Amino acid sequence: MKILVTGGAGYIGSVLVPMLLGAGHRVAVIDNFLYGANSLAVCAAHPNFDVHRIDVRDAAAVKPFLGGADAVIPLAGLVGAPLCDRNPIDAELVNLYAPKFIFHNLSPDQFVIMPTTESVYGSNLDICD
Repeated sequence: MKILVTGGAGYIGSVLVPMLLGAGHRVAVIDNFLYGANSLAVCAAHPNFDVHRIDVRDAAAVKPFLGGADAVIPLAGLVGAPLCDRNPIDAELVNLYAPKFIFHNLSPDQFVIMPTTESVYGSNLDICD
């Protein structure tokens, strides 16, 4: 499967991407590398790995990568209320408009895997589905 991961060099992506490669998937990562690129160094030589320095706010740069993916995992985001409060415009662009652009530019044959943490739902003893 061909998987596109936005924000793939971040906290979740840096763990998920090597796992996806290990499972035999082709993985393309789009990331602006705000926090550096070292988190994906272990993947650099993998033949099924492609990485691109692209900011998800740049829709024209993101769009060409959407058509080649069987699945998209949108991890790019500005995380946490304090950070979003400091820069509400970028928070809205990255956390709302960039994913909406991606979703609206996928075909019915493609799917999205939306990972989230339980903190989105509040305290929960059951598994969220």
